[in-house]
Amino acid sequence: QSIGNRVDWGFNHWPKNDGFWYKTVREKDLAEGEVTFSRVFMWDINKPVTLKTHGIIPIFYPQCGVDKSRCPGMQQKRVGAWAVGFKLHFLSQYLSSLQLKGGFIFYVERETGNFIASSDAKFDSFRTIVDETTKKVSYAPYEANATDFPLKEVKSRVHWLLNEREGKMN
Repeated sequence: QSIGNRVDWGFNHWPKNDGFWYKTVREKDLAEGEVTFSRVFMWDINKPVTLKTHGIIPIFYPQCGVDKSRCPGMQQKRVGAWAVGFKLHFLSQYLSSLQLKGGFIFYVERETGNFIASSDAKFDSFRTIVDETTKKVSYAPYEANATDFPLKEVKSRVHWLLNEREGKMN
């Protein structure tokens, strides 16, 4: 059933080799009750094309909750994860609605340096790439620290945040 321009996909089983959710669970070795988010990635399976992240909670058997005394002597096994997708196209819309008086705000993923959103709602948070030979369209996040990143006010601050502030003079 559709809700406005959203589609209710219901419950979906995603195999462990499909996507960032499984990689994130393994890399972060989440315990029962812990929550994390995946890296931000491109989403073009349905509209709108946007950046997306997953909120992830691992599922264990037996389920002991955060109190391990509920399962004395039992060995828990991670058997899956709940993954909830968050499309991030609304962030620039929200940030631009803050009506900053001469200010500018932006959001960059620290782990990757990818640009996520800004208070400039007219600027897409990803680049559209058209293969001249095949005319195939693809999408990729902007690296906010890249030399060709178009928003100069973001680029210099991101360089400071990701490099100089952290003592990694690049």
